[in-house]
Amino acid sequence: MPSACFVTLSRSDYASLRPVALAALADPAIDLLLVAGGSHALARYGNTLQQIEADGLPLHAVTRFLHENDDTPAQLAAAYSRATADFTRIFTKQRPDYVFVIGDRWEMLAVVSVASMLQIPVVHHSGGDITQGSADNQTRYALTTLSHLHLTALPEHRDRLLRMGEEEWRVVATGEPALTALAEYAKASPNIHGRLGLKPGEPFVLATFHPTSFDKAAPVRQVEVFLQALDGTTDAVVLTAPNPDAASELFLTKFRDYAAAHPHVRFYEALGAQNYYAAMAQARYMIGNSSSGMWESSSFRLPVVNIGPRQQGRVHGDNVVNCELEPAAIAAAIAKATDPAFRAGLDGRNPYVQADTVARILGSLKHPWDRQRLLAKRFVDPLGLR
Repeated sequence: MPSACFVTLSRSDYASLRPVALAALADPAIDLLLVAGGSHALARYGNTLQQIEADGLPLHAVTRFLHENDDTPAQLAAAYSRATADFTRIFTKQRPDYVFVIGDRWEMLAVVSVASMLQIPVVHHSGGDITQGSADNQTRYALTTLSHLHLTALPEHRDRLLRMGEEEWRVVATGEPALTALAEYAKASPNIHGRLGLKPGEPFVLATFHPTSFDKAAPVRQVEVFLQALDGTTDAVVLTAPNPDAASELFLTKFRDYAAAHPHVRFYEALGAQNYYAAMAQARYMIGNSSSGMWESSSFRLPVVNIGPRQQGRVHGDNVVNCELEPAAIAAAIAKATDPAFRAGLDGRNPYVQADTVARILGSLKHPWDRQRLLAKRFVDPLGLR
């Protein structure tokens, strides 16, 4: 029975990892080891370790490399160093047959680097994607280079990895696992208005906005323009915390102050996946620059105003209205997204949905791979040169 160490370090990767981890836990052919930490262990992000345990997933190790006030590039670099040390200890003790990670966050690069150094095969989901406006784009391709099996959300992502020189047998298009639980989550929270402190049936906007690495605007300008856009709405606003990136503390402070000054705004450090997806199912529209606006939203026929370059290049449904980080452009995008004819015309197709996603992922973990063949990666030159 292969032992697979699943690693989750943020709410973004947990939404995708959760359905796979629950299926692995129930599968007698897999010995599941779950390690959590990063922003899960921080009070400013809702201490979501408790949510993981409430989901019935046993934690085999917790790493607290990220500190409450880590915010600057230097502080995050130091956190990366601590993560490397923590995972060296964890993997040396566990010695799993595989390490399984999802996503494109900088924290995961420490995990995969250590596993690679310790000669532990890495199975990575989410390679081959594109987000040109974010540093996650660079991290994602570094993760691919250090990983040994690649599970992709789209067939075109698989094709991209093959053009990067990955061997064909190593790359499998599986679909996006987070989408397998959407209906379950939405049905589980019928009283989402009450959970959010809203009146029954009260219209609300779901707002999620993160610092953007490669925006021409400075972080303070990014958050100010975003909050200015929220000034124009007469609906209630459900505002969630940003990811733990550089300038996240600035965004958190601005968000808390804004919510305190505007009674119609509800700010949450962490809604949890169930409440977040239930909110997506009921929101009038979504605004910000979150990956959830690209991946999950089209399944709910939820209009999305996607601001700035963070998600540039990423595939999305017909529900997304892209706009620049400029007040006039955002106002025009909101006007389009709130036009009843726009929502009525949405087809509800989600390009990331694929049949048997979780089963495909577990199949890759249970396959009797030749360990030495897995570890000895070969570069396939797309130019046919040697």
